[in-house]
Amino acid sequence: MLNVIAVPMAPEAARAARDRPDALIAAPLPDDAEVRGDWVRAPGARGGAVIYVHGGGFAHTMPEAERVMAYRLSKATGRPALRVDYRLAPEHPYPAALEDVLAAWRGVLNEGVPAAEVVLAGESAGATLVLSALLEIQRTGGPRPGAAIAVSPITDFALTGASIAANDGKDVLSRAALGSISAQYLAGEPADRAPQSPLYGDPRGLPPLLIAVGADEVLLDDARRFAEAAGAAGVSVRLEEYAGMPHAFHLSEPGEVLLDRIGRWLADPVRVFTVSDPDAGPYALTDGPDGALWFTLVHQGAIGRRDADGRITVHSVGAKPTMIAQGPDGALWFSEYGTHRIGRIAVDGTTSSFVPPTADGGPYGIAAGPDGAIWFTLSAADRIGRITMDGDITEYAAPGAFPSAMAAGPDGALWFTLNQGNAIGRITMDGRTTAHPLPTEGAAPVGLAQGPDGALWFTEIGAGKIGRIAVDGTVTEYPLPDRQARPHAITSGPDGALWFTEWGRGEVGRITTDGRITAYDLPRADCEPHGIAAHDGALWCALETGALARIDVPR
Repeated sequence: MLNVIAVPMAPEAARAARDRPDALIAAPLPDDAEVRGDWVRAPGARGGAVIYVHGGGFAHTMPEAERVMAYRLSKATGRPALRVDYRLAPEHPYPAALEDVLAAWRGVLNEGVPAAEVVLAGESAGATLVLSALLEIQRTGGPRPGAAIAVSPITDFALTGASIAANDGKDVLSRAALGSISAQYLAGEPADRAPQSPLYGDPRGLPPLLIAVGADEVLLDDARRFAEAAGAAGVSVRLEEYAGMPHAFHLSEPGEVLLDRIGRWLADPVRVFTVSDPDAGPYALTDGPDGALWFTLVHQGAIGRRDADGRITVHSVGAKPTMIAQGPDGALWFSEYGTHRIGRIAVDGTTSSFVPPTADGGPYGIAAGPDGAIWFTLSAADRIGRITMDGDITEYAAPGAFPSAMAAGPDGALWFTLNQGNAIGRITMDGRTTAHPLPTEGAAPVGLAQGPDGALWFTEIGAGKIGRIAVDGTVTEYPLPDRQARPHAITSGPDGALWFTEWGRGEVGRITTDGRITAYDLPRADCEPHGIAAHDGALWCALETGALARIDVPR
C-alpha cells in the first residue's frame, strides 16, 4: 500500500506556479535569518540539521535565491539548514556533485549533529542527488539520516517514464531539456545504473521519504516509480502529487503549501511501511526472539517477518493465521483460524501445526503461560486449550461465549475476553475458570493485555470503551471520545501507558493508567488497524490494507 496523497490545488495556484515560478526565492533573504557561510537559521530553529541540495540541472546555481530556500526549509522544519555548494557540470560531471553532497553529510556528522536528527532535502537535480546519496550511504554502511525529502527528482536518466511523453508540452520542463541535462551531467556514464539513476538502485533500508511532484510534470513517473520501488522494499514513503503543478512549483507561491506539509510530516510520529498486497491482510504482530517483527497475513495464509533493515520474508502456513505470540521455546506460535489448528514457526522459517481435539473450534487468542506451555482460545467451541512444547493438547470448557484474545496475568493465571459473553474470563493452570461480567451491556470485549499497574486492560469494541480489571475482578471502564471508534487490540507500551487500535476511525489510541486518553491519526481512515505491539522502542500496528505503522512513543 503505497502512501500516495493527492494534494488539490486551486486553478489560480497553477497559474501562479507558471507565471511567477520564482516567487518564493525572488524575495530578499529576511533580516531575521542568521547566515554562517552557507548555514541558514530561521528564528526558533534549534537542534538537528537540514542538508539542502539545490536544483539547477546539475549545472547552475543561484546562491542568494538558494539561501532563501534554505531559510524557508529551516523555518518549516525548525532546524538550521546547510546549503550545499556542490561542483557543477559540465566542468565537473558525475560523480563530483554526489561526492560533494556526501562530504557535506560527513561534515555535519563531524560537527556532532546526530544522524537521526539530520534531514536531506533537495529539489529537481538536488532531489536526484539526495536519493543518490541515500543509496550510497546505505551501501557503504554507517548511520543514516532521520528522513529525506525529494521534490521533483530525476530518478531515471534513461528517460523511460511514461509521463515524459504524456506531459511534454504541459510542463515547463521538456523531454529535450532532460536529454541535455542527462548528457552534461553523466558525460558518458551509464544512464540506467545507480546511484546516478536512483531508480536502478536497491532502496532497502532507506530512511522515511517524502517525495513531492507536480501532476503536470514530465518527471511525474520518475517520482512515482521510485516511491513504488522504495515502498515495496519496506521503506516508509509518502508520495504527494500536486494537482495541475508544473516542474519547480515549489519555488512559487503554491510552494508554501508544500513547505507547510514538509514541517507537519517531519513532526508526525507515525510512519507507514508497506509489507504486502492490500488484500493480504496484516492482522496481528509481535516482537520476535530474533529482534525482528513478526506478523500474520490472515488472507494470504502466511506469516511475515520484518527485520531491522525493513526486509520482508513471508512464510506460507495454514488458512487464516490470526493471532501470534512468542513462545517459551524461542519460536513463534499462532492460531490458524481457517484450518482450526495451532501453528508454530521457528525463526528459520520451519513450520509445524497441531490439531486440537475439538473439531472446527476456531482458534483465535494465543499466549505463553507461566507453566511453559502455550494457551489458546477456541472461539467457535467456547473452549480454552493448552499445548505443551511436545504438542500435547488439553482442553477446558470456557465460562462464557466466544473466548477471544488471551494474555498472561500477574497472578499466575491466563485471562481472556468473552466477546459474546460480555465478560472477562480467567483460567488457572489446573483448568479452573471464572467469569467476571462487565458493567456495560453489549460491550463485546476483544483485545486484552497485562498493564504495568498489575491489572488487565481490554477493549470494548461494542461499547467504544477501554476497560481495566484488577485481579480481584474489579472492573473500571473509560469511554472513548468517539463511542463508534471500535477499539480492537491493546498492548502495554514502553512508556508505561496502554496503546490500542481504533478500527472504526483509523487511529491508534493511548490511555494512561489513570484514564487519560489521546489519539494518533493513521494516514487513512479506512486503513483497518487491528493488532498492536511494542517493538524496538516504538509501537507498531497492523493495517489490514497491506502495511505496518510505526508510532514513536512520546518521551
